[in-house]
Order: sequence, then C-alpha cells, then structure tokens
Amino acid sequence: MSSTNPRIIFLHGVGSNGAAMAPLGEALGVLDHAAFPDGPQPFDMGAGRQWFSVKGVTEANRPRRIADAMPAFIDLIERFGDPRNAVLVGFSQGAIMALHAVAAGVPVVGVIALSGRLAGRISPRSDWPTITLLHGTNDPVMPLAVARATEVWLQDAGAAPRLTMFDGLGHEIDARVLEAIGDTPSPTGGRTTHLSS
Repeated sequence: MSSTNPRIIFLHGVGSNGAAMAPLGEALGVLDHAAFPDGPQPFDMGAGRQWFSVKGVTEANRPRRIADAMPAFIDLIERFGDPRNAVLVGFSQGAIMALHAVAAGVPVVGVIALSGRLAGRISPRSDWPTITLLHGTNDPVMPLAVARATEVWLQDAGAAPRLTMFDGLGHEIDARVLEAIGDTPSPTGGRTTHLSS
C-alpha cells in the first residue's frame, strides 16, 4: 500500500467502541481501506471500551496512564500492517493516543486529532508526520485551551501542526469537521490520500 492510499485507522473515544466510528468512515467514503478497532480495555465506568482509565485521572497522572497504555496501542496499530502506511484518525481519547504514539516515534503518514490533546510537553523528533488538530470552541470536555497548548507543545518538539477551530462546536463532529478531514494535507503536498471520496 503506497503513502497515497493509506490504511485509515479510526480510534474511538472513551466509553465508545470501534463500530461507533464507522459512520465517520462511511461519510468520508473510505470504508474500503479503513479499520475500526476497539480499545483494549473494557470501560471501567460504564459500557464500551477505553484506551486507558479516566477514573480519578488528573493532569499529574494522565501522562503515566498514556505511557502504560502505549505498548498495547502500538501493537494494535501494527496488526493492520506497516504503520508507515497508516493515517490515524482519533476522537477524544483516541486522538490522545494517536498524538502520543507519533510523539513516541511511531512512523505513520499522518494524524488527524478530533477534540483531542497532548497530556503535556513531549520530546523533540526530526521526522514528524502531518498533524491536523480539529477542535470546537465550545468543547466542554477538552477545552480549546488544551488544543492551543497541544499546538504549542508540538511546535516546540519540531512538528508543524495545523489547528482548525470551529465556532460553537462542542465535543462532537459536524459537517465542517468532515470537510476539514477531507482537506487534510499530506506530507508530500495535496490531499491526504483520499480521505474523502
């Protein structure tokens, strides 16, 4: 699979599951080369799955929880083939894992983080993929301030993220977000490999 036609791996939020991301893949017209995995853990505060527990999560303990969850996350991504042929599209906790995976050096084509964030500052690297941050100005779960901080932390680490904000949008995906996903640039220019039909 070439970098102009990547496997697109959709990563759900906490308390959800992979199937919940399928309508997004359908709306983008990418079901033929998309994957919708479930988080490896049962959600410990209700139904669904999680990438890491948010029970009692704080700014101080979130980085350790992400780090502890990362080996299983990377193993899951690698089950779908060479990560160098993958675009990660994550929502909320799925976006957190995707951003921290590339910060850890996982070599993907790109990351599209929907209503996501980094947990803090990250180490520099020289070969960042394309990173797109899409965030609502009225997000009550991931306030816009954390998206702005994430943009700065990525820039400080050598990345060139593109943050797009959507007026009035909460912790959700709307038609404007879908259009922005389809318009995501690739590292070599143009559109990221048919993320819209």
